[in-house]
Amino acid sequence: MSANEGKVHRLEPVRQPNSTEEVVEQEAVEEQKNEGAATGVAEAQKDMSKVAMIVSLLAVLLLVIFFFGMNRNIAGLTEEVQSLGVLREDVADLDQRMLQIKQDVPVQMKRVLAHDIVNEMAMKAFYLNDTLEDEVLRAKMQQVLQGLKDIREGLEK
Repeated sequence: MSANEGKVHRLEPVRQPNSTEEVVEQEAVEEQKNEGAATGVAEAQKDMSKVAMIVSLLAVLLLVIFFFGMNRNIAGLTEEVQSLGVLREDVADLDQRMLQIKQDVPVQMKRVLAHDIVNEMAMKAFYLNDTLEDEVLRAKMQQVLQGLKDIREGLEK
């Protein structure tokens, strides 16, 4: 293989600047390169600052949306809690009514039961009054019937 056919790179000798003009030109070229790099960095920073501003604005927008959403949810929960307070009062009223009914029902049941027994006794007394032949016994049975009538009127009050 020859050197021309292979991948051999020739190195060029480094030139030493001969005069101050060449040194100034090299410094000017390097300064332009540095300014170009600085300009590129400044432009990249401006672009990144725009991106950061947009991201921060979007974050603020999302916070506002979440705030109003949560505020609406809290308002709804407040209304439900207030309605639960009203329901508790209604339940307490119903509980008091049930206790009163439980206490009153046995008294009413006793009255109804006593009224039925008095009616039954009155029917039997009428039957006996019709079947008795002795006038003295009939008079006593009339007194019993009058007493049962008074008891029935007392239970009906």
